[in-house]
Amino acid sequence: MNLQVKRLKRQAAKRSLAIKFSAMSDADVAVAIRKTVDGFLISKEWKELRQQAVARYGLICCKCGRENSRKYPINMDHIKPRKYFPELALDIENLQPLCAPCNKRKGNGPAIDYRI
Repeated sequence: MNLQVKRLKRQAAKRSLAIKFSAMSDADVAVAIRKTVDGFLISKEWKELRQQAVARYGLICCKCGRENSRKYPINMDHIKPRKYFPELALDIENLQPLCAPCNKRKGNGPAIDYRI
């Protein structure tokens, strides 16, 4: 199979995944992603670090100030994304609590530290 066909297949798969995710709630997207990633989010190390971050920063969004709720669950965001800075994945100084909508908007974009 030539490279152009492989590229087109990858693009089609990304589009279908994006369409699938657009019809899901943020919590459902998080569960779906958790199942497809490298297992980091279910690792013992991450769970322990997340608890330490919750103890340090609490469960209030650093960007908009929302408190943790079923509608707006708080995520521990990597300020510098794991995708680009894997060496900082387990660094508590690289974490900040963001509600699901704020975390989704930030995505893997520029490293923005909303902590005060």
